[in-house]
Amino acid sequence: MNKSISDKVIPSEKSLVIFDGFCILCSRATNFLLRADRKRKLFFIADPGRPAVLPSAASQAETLRGESIIFIRDGNVFSASRAVIEILITLGGGWKVFALFRIVPRQWSDFIYRYIARYRYQWFGKRSVCYMPGTLQTDRVLILNEIEKENKI
Repeated sequence: MNKSISDKVIPSEKSLVIFDGFCILCSRATNFLLRADRKRKLFFIADPGRPAVLPSAASQAETLRGESIIFIRDGNVFSASRAVIEILITLGGGWKVFALFRIVPRQWSDFIYRYIARYRYQWFGKRSVCYMPGTLQTDRVLILNEIEKENKI
C-alpha cells in the first residue's frame, strides 16, 4: 500500500506533480513520466479530489486542486499548460526542447489545455477508484490523506 504524505517526506531537491487520480489520461501520463524520469527528479501525488492534507511545499497549490495538473519545482507552482511544459523540461535530455513552448502566449496554450481537460473523462474515461501505482513506483507516487474530522475547524 502507498505511503501517505504524512508518512513520507518529499526531498527538497525533488519536484512534485499533483494529478487527478481518477482520470485515465492523467494516470497514463504519470506512468509515462515515471518511465521517462530516469534521474528520479519527480514525485507524484494522486489527488482523490477530497479535502486532504498537502505537504507544506504544496500549500499554495491548494486553490488549484481539482482544476488542473499542478507542478511544484524549487518553490514555484505551475498549473495547466505551463505545468506540462515545465514537467517535460525537468525530465532533461531531449525533453528540454519543450522550453520553446514557453514563448507561446499562455492564453493560447491554456485554452488548448482546458479544452482537453474539459473532455478528458469522455474521451479517455474515468477510474472508479483513485490511481494506484505499480509496485516499483510506490516510493514516488503518493496518495493524499483525507483530513481527519477532529482536525477540521
